[in-house]
Amino acid sequence: MALTHDARFFRGFLAHPLAVGAVAPSSPDLAAAIAEEMPPRGRVLELGAGTGAVTEALLARGLTTTAIEYDPGFAAHLRTRYPSSEVLQGDAFTFDRLIAHGARFDGIVSGLPVVGRSTAQRASLLRLALSHLEPGAPFVQFSYAPWPPYPRLAHVSVSHAPTFWRNIPPMHIWVHRALH
Repeated sequence: MALTHDARFFRGFLAHPLAVGAVAPSSPDLAAAIAEEMPPRGRVLELGAGTGAVTEALLARGLTTTAIEYDPGFAAHLRTRYPSSEVLQGDAFTFDRLIAHGARFDGIVSGLPVVGRSTAQRASLLRLALSHLEPGAPFVQFSYAPWPPYPRLAHVSVSHAPTFWRNIPPMHIWVHRALH
């Protein structure tokens, strides 16, 4: 019997709570709102793709996706569910080791559990993400935190999209862009 997306996700959370970082996958409404923050076309990198709720919304928007997922079971599931997407299994905090050298994206989405990481680790991930984005492209982090999960960096703007109260638990969307 095939597991539902929610059951697969919850089982992954129980096995690796610090790596998964959520008790349930993103709601379809949240995933759609995240996809709306991306450009209308182009290539998007997804960090921490889980079971693919956001991947599905990005593909529905007509975007090409590269997904990075730490959990081997989730990565295998993503490859089966989204054969048109490139799925890489590994540590998304060091995604530059997994993608092609010099790769650039039109947007990056992160569902990684970053709040528990050190300020230096979070700043490093934000800088890394921005270095792989086309000029002005968004780096979107969704998080339970009602404050920006990344430290303020010079020449980086941050905005808050609407909070999704119906997501379990409620989720905040933070959009970062390099200012040139």
